[in-house]
Order: sequence, then structure tokens, then C-alpha cells
Amino acid sequence: MRTINGVKLYPTFEWTSQGDLLLNTVNVDYQRKVVRVLWGKSLALKMGWIDEVSTGKYRLGPNLLQEFHSDTIPTPSDVLGADNKATFWKVDGTYLVLSMTCNWQFANLNDKFCPSTEFPSTRPLHVYCDVGTSSMVGGRITDLLREIKYHPQNTTQIEPRHIQYVPVRNEVVEIVEMQMAETNGDLVQFGEGHTLLTLHFKVSV
Repeated sequence: MRTINGVKLYPTFEWTSQGDLLLNTVNVDYQRKVVRVLWGKSLALKMGWIDEVSTGKYRLGPNLLQEFHSDTIPTPSDVLGADNKATFWKVDGTYLVLSMTCNWQFANLNDKFCPSTEFPSTRPLHVYCDVGTSSMVGGRITDLLREIKYHPQNTTQIEPRHIQYVPVRNEVVEIVEMQMAETNGDLVQFGEGHTLLTLHFKVSV
């Protein structure tokens, strides 16, 4: 494994506080194609990392999330698709191949594999809002504001540890439209009572 001045030039797997597995590729020397990460296609389908929409056609599943290193979306150069064009991922025969130009977060491992007492069962909920600018998530433009980890048995309030501010779409906001959806896009079906969503706005001086 290569290191330069103590900096690791290979990907590392790290556990997040929510029990997800993060493939951290920040320091990978992907331009020289010295690193490759492949998963068996059968495992990737079972774990919800990819979905087969039709025979031989795949899309990213709800349990595999892309995380870019900065606000700039990189151009992948280490994975080439069937049309010989650069892509962030592909299914090559019996393997799922992931590009090292971004991080990858593997969610809901406990639910798909086996329960864990250390990390209780969770499910992600997606909060959408038309106030902020759109962003690229999973290969598509969306108004996703934040993904939150919901513990069905004991969650009554969720407050992010780190508030993430995004640029607003318009200087004057008359109507704010928000939605909370499951990973498959269906709106969350709330029970009785009130559900409150709070937006923070930061004034630039």
C-alpha cells in the first residue's frame, strides 16, 4: 500500500456514527488506476446497492450513496462504461465496479444483513425543499436538502450535529415548499400528531 509523506494513497473503510460503512477515497491516486473496488453483483443486488430495472439494465439502489469531496463534481477517469465513456460506476459481468473519484456510503447494512445491538435499526428519510439551489445526487439533479437517519422506535426529534448551509435560489421567498420522502420516492406517511420541520437561514454580511 502506497504512502507519501505519511498520506495514505488507498481507500479506507470507516464506520459512521449511524452504523453506515463509508468508503473513503479522498487520497486515492485514481489517475494512475492503482486502485480498484469491485463487489459481487449478487451481493450488491441483495444489499440494495443497485437495482435491476430490466434485464441487464441497472441503477444505483437506495442503500448506496455518492459523496463528493467538494462542491465540484469530478470527472471520473478510472471507470469506463460500455460506450467507453467515463462513469462513476458500472456493472461489469458479475461485478459492481465503483469509481475512486468520490466517496461511497453503504447504508442500512444492519437491516439487509443482520441486526446489531451496537447500531439499532434505522431508515433514511429525505427532506426536499425548493428554497435552496438544486444539486447532483446519485446522477440526477434534485432539491434534496438533507438525508436524516430515522430510528422508528425511539426518534422524536432529529437535530443535525452540523448545520449545512446551501445557497438560496431566490433573494425573495414568498412560499416555501417542503417534502419528506422515503428512499423509493414515496412521501412519508406520518401518524397522528404534528410533524415540524425547521429551516435555518444565515444572513451574509
